[in-house]
Amino acid sequence: MTDHQSPDCPQPKLLLTPLVSEALLEVSGPDAVSFLHNQASCDIRQLASDKACYGTLCNPQGRVLADFVALAAAPDTLLLRLRGEILERTLDNLRRFAVFSKVQLRNASDDWQLLGLQGRVLSDALGGRLPELPSAPLTWTHTADAIALRSTDDTEAVELWVRSSAASDLLSSLRAQSALQADETVWQAATLRRGVARLSAATSGEFLPQQLNYDLIGHINFRKGCYPGQEVIARMHYKGKAKRRMLLMAAPAGTTLHAGDSLFRAGQAQAAGTVINAALPDRDAQLALVSTTEAAVEEGLLTDAKNGTALELLQLPYAVPFG
Repeated sequence: MTDHQSPDCPQPKLLLTPLVSEALLEVSGPDAVSFLHNQASCDIRQLASDKACYGTLCNPQGRVLADFVALAAAPDTLLLRLRGEILERTLDNLRRFAVFSKVQLRNASDDWQLLGLQGRVLSDALGGRLPELPSAPLTWTHTADAIALRSTDDTEAVELWVRSSAASDLLSSLRAQSALQADETVWQAATLRRGVARLSAATSGEFLPQQLNYDLIGHINFRKGCYPGQEVIARMHYKGKAKRRMLLMAAPAGTTLHAGDSLFRAGQAQAAGTVINAALPDRDAQLALVSTTEAAVEEGLLTDAKNGTALELLQLPYAVPFG
């Protein structure tokens, strides 16, 4: 997840970022796999010992409540990495369906420290602490105390999930070799550039997966069985076309955008787009993932209908087809 920095602030060889906005939800028990498979948009049953997957949890209307990356830490234990601010509401939602399943649901965030590690010398930095680094997107390797996950196609970035009981020694070693990033700006900006939307409290329950491009980047398996919202999502996929999609845009320096902010066409009071995620990787511009229509983009999106700042369209690493 390497990203551009300003010219007078060169990228260090290794950047360590505490992912304080992220959390882990644990699903365990004899029915863990079947239970989550029946709730999620991805095929949980296909998770192998070294594979992870993107997925979503949706309401019956097909609106996305949470996005996650999941892996099977053990045959009967699944870990879901999602935004911490929506973890408790996600737990509450899952518990409503767990009454008749042999499954336990809990916030496992205190058990782990989540870190982002970026740079050209990942293998050297981790030394012999891991048998090897994950070699492909959505794969992971581990020891008894740590998991290394490649959540994107970036060969110079891994997520480290380190057991809290063993974190001190590893963190001391990494801090001695890397620059510590005080916040998640650079890490999050790289996620934006790859077109991976993250649900927050402001956007949970507001969008269909297609409006966040989740059907384009692997969050939805259209061959699996039923899950909440599946009929609505499948109908749009097979019979309809997404009129609203997600695009990467930039706002000039001095502009402040937040998740859930509305965007407008000139002179029109009705919102024509919504900010899904925003990050300020340098002093020059703010990046934003925006869910909007093709017509609104062609006409131009502003932060305010009257005297708003215009946003610039940037390129995503995949094609975005509008209906």
